[in-house]
Amino acid sequence: MKISFYLCVFLITMFNNIRFFTIIACLLLTFSSISQSFWFGVKGGGALMSQTWGSGFSGNSNGRDVGFGYNGDLFIESFDPEQKGSLYASLGYHLRGSAIQFISFNGDFNDRQTFEFRNAVFEVGAKKPFFLDKDFDPYFTIGLRGEYTLGTNLDDYQIFNSLYYPDNAFVQKWLYGFSFGGGFERTSSEFIKYFMDLSVQPDLRYSYIQPRIPNVSNPFVPNETITVPERLVRNVTIELKFGVRFLRKVIYED
Repeated sequence: MKISFYLCVFLITMFNNIRFFTIIACLLLTFSSISQSFWFGVKGGGALMSQTWGSGFSGNSNGRDVGFGYNGDLFIESFDPEQKGSLYASLGYHLRGSAIQFISFNGDFNDRQTFEFRNAVFEVGAKKPFFLDKDFDPYFTIGLRGEYTLGTNLDDYQIFNSLYYPDNAFVQKWLYGFSFGGGFERTSSEFIKYFMDLSVQPDLRYSYIQPRIPNVSNPFVPNETITVPERLVRNVTIELKFGVRFLRKVIYED
């Protein structure tokens, strides 16, 4: 109980800007620590980051590409001795975003630029196992996410001094979405399991909302202005994670 209390204080201190997420996570952690057996652990891996940009972010480019990111989570999961299903909650750090490849018309300019949105992510959901293999047990998951954007790398592109590039003024801090996926886990002992999972994480709320902006300087053609169309950006991320979970088992004695 003392460990849970001090961990909660630490989380709230470190993540003051996402206090909503940390309070919920702390309540779940404290409840689990005083009530019954549960799993806890850590997971992390890589991600394919993509975004839809509404009417677009084009210019001298051959289209929007996926970006490559990473993620990491701490999680807790309910313990079901009959292994019919469980509930989970996680708190972590995830990159969202996309990339774009710029190619000039005459071929003398080629540059790949990645836009990163660095988010704190709180997720709750359900997990359903299937016991079809004696070595690797498959499962699927579905969950709901709440996110807070801690920062971006958009300021890196302000050296061009043009609103043609995305600007932090239009970034939406609070996001939500859902997750679905599945994976495999392998039992090492009664108290330790290793796993790998793959999930698709689409957002339901725009992460960037920018109105139409006229008379913007063209970063590719000196002394020329353009009209930047409305931009409504929504994230879709595919994440591959590896992790380990440990069982905190409560044994009741008469």
